[in-house]
Amino acid sequence: MPNLKPYYDAALAADANVQRVMAQIDQAFNLGTPEGQAQALSLRSALDAAKAQAKSANELYVSMRDASLVSDNGVSNFTAPADPAQDGSQKQMSRSAFELLDPQARIVFLRAGGEVLDEVRNV
Repeated sequence: MPNLKPYYDAALAADANVQRVMAQIDQAFNLGTPEGQAQALSLRSALDAAKAQAKSANELYVSMRDASLVSDNGVSNFTAPADPAQDGSQKQMSRSAFELLDPQARIVFLRAGGEVLDEVRNV
């Protein structure tokens, strides 16, 4: 699986550039002068270019991310995940946790060799 951080960082930088150009336009436009409006309008092409670059960078990141999710292990798509009660990973459980299980899960746990532990209460 490729390292996606450089693609993500590039997308974030491109988005930040869009925000920077927008702030410049806003600042110039809010001067309230004809020169400020002219300056804001002249920055529109820079904003359009920044938006196009951000869109491209984001699409590249999404494409790389989606492509990296493809697995060569197709068998795992057609088999059920292992039951933790039957794989031996959990052999002991507190009584309070055991009582929260539904009856079927209790039977599976006990048949797999699970042990229910009583809690010790300090009186």
